[in-house]
Amino acid sequence: MEITERHHHSFDPFPDKQRVLPFGSGQVFFNYVDLRFHNPTSHKFQLKVWLTDTHLKGSILSDHQWPYSYHIEERNHQFHCSKNKNYRENEIWRKEVDKRTGLTRNAELIVHNYSEVKYSI
Repeated sequence: MEITERHHHSFDPFPDKQRVLPFGSGQVFFNYVDLRFHNPTSHKFQLKVWLTDTHLKGSILSDHQWPYSYHIEERNHQFHCSKNKNYRENEIWRKEVDKRTGLTRNAELIVHNYSEVKYSI
């Protein structure tokens, strides 16, 4: 899939205690366009999304067996203070891993986040 439009929040609303994914790796905010993507392949994909009592969960299914798996990781995480405000910065990387060998084939920077922190640190 190719990301054609992505918006991330301009602030970090809560600390990591309840966070499942790294800061800035995936955000869904009701009534706003956060992410649009395009399927440039001839293969079909199905997105399944559901709610639990505490989380929004999902999976991607395909009519094609892909030779790679994809892993999201956070790099270069840090907090900054500037003009009496706190900011959080990190990078989100996607690793492409060969399912057969377990070796990383490629690593790509997805997004660089820099957002104001709205809680005490």
